[in-house]
Amino acid sequence: MCTAVRIVVAAADRERRLQLRRAAVTAEWEVVGEADAPEPAVREALERRARFLVLDASAAGPRPEALARRLRSSSPDALVVGVGEVAGVDAVVAADALDGLREAMRELLHAGGDHAHPEDR
Repeated sequence: MCTAVRIVVAAADRERRLQLRRAAVTAEWEVVGEADAPEPAVREALERRARFLVLDASAAGPRPEALARRLRSSSPDALVVGVGEVAGVDAVVAADALDGLREAMRELLHAGGDHAHPEDR
């Protein structure tokens, strides 16, 4: 059964964060926080107990793979989706293809086996 999914979005500028919010939110998924840089993004994801960190390349910093590892070490169920060229994350969506963000997130949830719809049974 679907349960609420908590999401944090991170991008360097406000307009891009708004774009990420619109691309990620659904009736069942809630954007619970945002950040404009790598360190605040991880802190926000941990504090908000987010299932997803949607990390735009503009806020990924020089070592996004280390950022993803640190988040997962404190929150093993957390998933990181990169937008643009972001290395070492669970999935990547092209910077100009935000319409594919929700599908990438759904696929990660289903692959983890902890998210199912009645039609999946």
